[in-house]
Amino acid sequence: MSSSLKRIDPPTSLMEVTVDRIRDAIIAGELPLGCKLSEQRLADMLGISRSPVRDALAALQVEGLVTISPKRGSFVFTPDLKAVDEINEHRCILEKASIRKAIANNHAALLKNMAAACTRMAEAARREDALQYTRGDMEFHNSIILSGGNHSITSSYKRTIGPLMALRTHLFTIMNENLARSMKEHLALLEACRAKDADEAERLVDVHAAHLVDAYRVALSETSLFDGLSTVTA
Repeated sequence: MSSSLKRIDPPTSLMEVTVDRIRDAIIAGELPLGCKLSEQRLADMLGISRSPVRDALAALQVEGLVTISPKRGSFVFTPDLKAVDEINEHRCILEKASIRKAIANNHAALLKNMAAACTRMAEAARREDALQYTRGDMEFHNSIILSGGNHSITSSYKRTIGPLMALRTHLFTIMNENLARSMKEHLALLEACRAKDADEAERLVDVHAAHLVDAYRVALSETSLFDGLSTVTA
């Protein structure tokens, strides 16, 4: 058959690109938790019309990253402790399944990608750059999911992990959560994977993930963490 008739990859829709851009901005902390979202301002920033922005915000509401109120407008989500706990449990299930599959079937790539992320995180921690640290943190956990090789898990992780990743950014950059402890836990998880000790790797995933929920629980009890955030507009 002629090479001219090769399968055509469908183009990415403008709405999908818009979803990715806004999601990334929320997770990176560029659109703060509780921030009011202006469709027109986002459209101007992205150089597009308001229609794909409106559709993107609706899609991000399904992911839990955006809250839309007919009378008040659209806002970046404000985390609820119960929801954070449930998302964190879901995240652990997906990461533990992926890490066991990756150790068995894709060990070299798993170690390479985890080690690269650890290098980035260590350099960011040395510079006390919390934002770059949390980006390396995201790379580390994404590498676990991707190395597992299950497209359904990857898709589910991407759709549901956003609020937890955004909260992690907030805790690292605003609340100065303990980078040294986080770095130590990531290195320990890397070593468990290097040793092909799936049981220990799963245990470490649970321990590491629990610290995020604990840190948020403390933040809620000790500070007015989200007071007045809805006055910020993007």
